[in-house]
Amino acid sequence: MRIILLFILFFSPYLLHAKLHIATPYSERVYVTQTTKEFTSELNKELSLDIVFHGGESLYKHNEIYRAVRTNQIQFGEIFIAQLSNHAAIFQLDNLPFIASSFNDAKQLWQVQQQELKTRLAKDGLHLLFANPWPTQGLFTQKAITSSEQLAGLKVRSYSAITAKLADHLEMIPTSVSSAEIAQAFTTGMIEAMITSPATGVSSRAWQFSQYYTPINAWIPKNMVIMNHQLYDSLSPQDKNTLKTIATQFQKLAWQRAEQQTTLMTNHLQKQGIQIAPVTTQLSQALSSVGKKMAQAWQVSASDSEKLTFKRYLEAQHAQPN
Repeated sequence: MRIILLFILFFSPYLLHAKLHIATPYSERVYVTQTTKEFTSELNKELSLDIVFHGGESLYKHNEIYRAVRTNQIQFGEIFIAQLSNHAAIFQLDNLPFIASSFNDAKQLWQVQQQELKTRLAKDGLHLLFANPWPTQGLFTQKAITSSEQLAGLKVRSYSAITAKLADHLEMIPTSVSSAEIAQAFTTGMIEAMITSPATGVSSRAWQFSQYYTPINAWIPKNMVIMNHQLYDSLSPQDKNTLKTIATQFQKLAWQRAEQQTTLMTNHLQKQGIQIAPVTTQLSQALSSVGKKMAQAWQVSASDSEKLTFKRYLEAQHAQPN
């Protein structure tokens, strides 16, 4: 009996109505974090939970959150999907450049991607709740970029295996820099360019170290909000349905906010003095060519089910009316 009680105490905080915890790596100034915090509040209200929110890596570093949720040190977490690129090819798919460059494309990708993600996460004892997308990814530089040749030799911020490979294809020099270190990295010359969202550009005050923003729409990456599957299993069928309803509502809200933020944050960058540079035909064609090469290379390492996921996305693309 004592062993059973200890098991419940350690593994089932929900059953004992103990405090639960959610960690996200981004500042509460960023809209994706605000969405996750609102989601947390809704769970506390509708499911009578007691989830404590921790933003800005205040509880765990970004690369520690996945394991913390997996081992039930915390019960919920938010992770940039590409952060897990080394775990499986399905996590890389979210960051393949120039494959899903519009929000319609990104939503189609998510429709086919999420089931494979759910299966992969379940192996680690995790349950997928919803995706929290970023705006389209553009290029921040200190000089205007009109051709791919001008990118060669530039030190560029890298935050995943895929972004490092993209840098290699463009003959840039990848340098690992977290979002919290961006400004210092530019100021010290550690990096000279970054491919990121206009939202991150605003939160890092990119106008203090960058002069140009080129909306190359490289990809639309996503965070994912997850929970420990053991906690999920401890919920009643009614609470599981309520959780699903809330997650669906916030999934819709997250897409809406990402589209809104793309426009709002790009305008904000411009108001702060950053020049919005047009994407030239040469640059667009060169980047598209790199995207195709990287997609082909990705399929070499992908499993059959991951390849099928990508195939379904391409089929959905071809089925779209012109």
